[in-house]
Amino acid sequence: MKNRFKIWRNQRGVALIYIAITLTTMCLFTGLAVDGGRAYVVKAQLSKAVDGAALGAARALNSGDPQGEAQRIFKANFPLGFMGTSSVTDPTTDPNFFSSTVDATTGVNTVNVQATAIMPTTFMRLGNINDVTVRAAGEAQRRMVDLSLVLDVSSSIGSQWNAVRDATREFINSFDAVNDRMALMLFSNGATVLDTMGSARGFNKTQLKADVPSSLPGGSTNMVEGIYRGWDQLRNVPAGQQSGLRIIVLFTDGASNGVSGDWLASGVATAMRTSDFPKNYPDPDNQTHNDPTISGLSMTNALNTNAPISPQPSSTQTGLIDANNTSSMQTITPPAPYNFMPTQAHFTQHSSAGIPVNFPFATNTLNVNGMAQSARRTMIVDAATGKYKTSLWNVNNAARNLLEIVANGARNDNGDYKIRIYTIGMGNLVRYNLGTILETPESILQRISNDHVSTNVDFNSNQLEGKYFYAQTAADVAPAFQGIQNQILRLSK
Repeated sequence: MKNRFKIWRNQRGVALIYIAITLTTMCLFTGLAVDGGRAYVVKAQLSKAVDGAALGAARALNSGDPQGEAQRIFKANFPLGFMGTSSVTDPTTDPNFFSSTVDATTGVNTVNVQATAIMPTTFMRLGNINDVTVRAAGEAQRRMVDLSLVLDVSSSIGSQWNAVRDATREFINSFDAVNDRMALMLFSNGATVLDTMGSARGFNKTQLKADVPSSLPGGSTNMVEGIYRGWDQLRNVPAGQQSGLRIIVLFTDGASNGVSGDWLASGVATAMRTSDFPKNYPDPDNQTHNDPTISGLSMTNALNTNAPISPQPSSTQTGLIDANNTSSMQTITPPAPYNFMPTQAHFTQHSSAGIPVNFPFATNTLNVNGMAQSARRTMIVDAATGKYKTSLWNVNNAARNLLEIVANGARNDNGDYKIRIYTIGMGNLVRYNLGTILETPESILQRISNDHVSTNVDFNSNQLEGKYFYAQTAADVAPAFQGIQNQILRLSK
């Protein structure tokens, strides 16, 4: 009996030992789970902070203070004491926090940000593990860019120009004056290139910012000539030397209404234009009309000055415009010799070798809202002559068709890399229903940028996808430019 009691007591002692070991092990595993979960959250937040800091610094590489921007973003995303951490890298004093290097061969600028946080443990102290060190590193790259900046300086922008001007200059400031290339051109009645793009890397940032006009030049909206010149400038960089990102950025507040062609049969292109119709409200700047005009001719290498042509072709539609009444818009034609259009669009202002100079006024290879362009925005032929009348209907449709045709040509350019187009539309006018089929200029801007989200039915998956940005007012132009800059950084990764 004594022996049995002794055995039982010994077994109870062994059980207590087992229980103690089991409880300790369970506490260690519980501590591992709890502290491991905290460490995971700390790691995720630290990674988010260094990634954001690296991207922010890359965005500010060419303007401002990239290291200071990295410090600010890191502190905002990983505050002191986060999840009980006892210490974290001080971005203002730690020499390993930030570094930036440039590959002299490729011109790629790489930003690296790294940080460390120490997290005290709780249950894991039972295993003599008093703290956990968490590390994270972020990297952002900024590839070289060839960029044509195409600005609408037509009179309709009015008093909002100062804000547009300042936002444009800030956008220019965000690019690398040593490794990027940038050209600047303006358009209104015609277009002019203020800063050309050459084969050498870099651009004069101070000069280019200064060349954004302090006051508004004014004029109409020959957007076709503007985007054509933007494409032409990108082609000035010889094959084998072009940057991996070739981009056109176009800003406008209105609708394309100019048609470039050999109107005088002289071999030199001039532009005919129409005003915008029908009347939309509230239209505070009085830019839309129920009695639209055909006017011109304008030199395509000038902004708001008309060519010294006499007589000037000019005709006015009287009465209310009905967008469904084709015949009423065919009766308004300028006098001879301008009463018939050239057989095709023609461009004489260019500097690159091999760029196309002739384009049709309509094509069946592009779609407008899922229908062939030539069927949607028709060009009506005069039965007696087989020519296009210079009518309100034909000129307005040709101006819109050409914009899409030239943009498509730019996106198909056969350089080292394909061209991507970004567009910004500002104000009420870009959202008014205008023209013969009552469409918004915004929808055309979406189409020429090949914006997949906005115009799915017309999106071309064989070309690079761009993006359209809407700016309600001039104050929204700077965020739109920032959105384009973010897109470029995303493509650089």
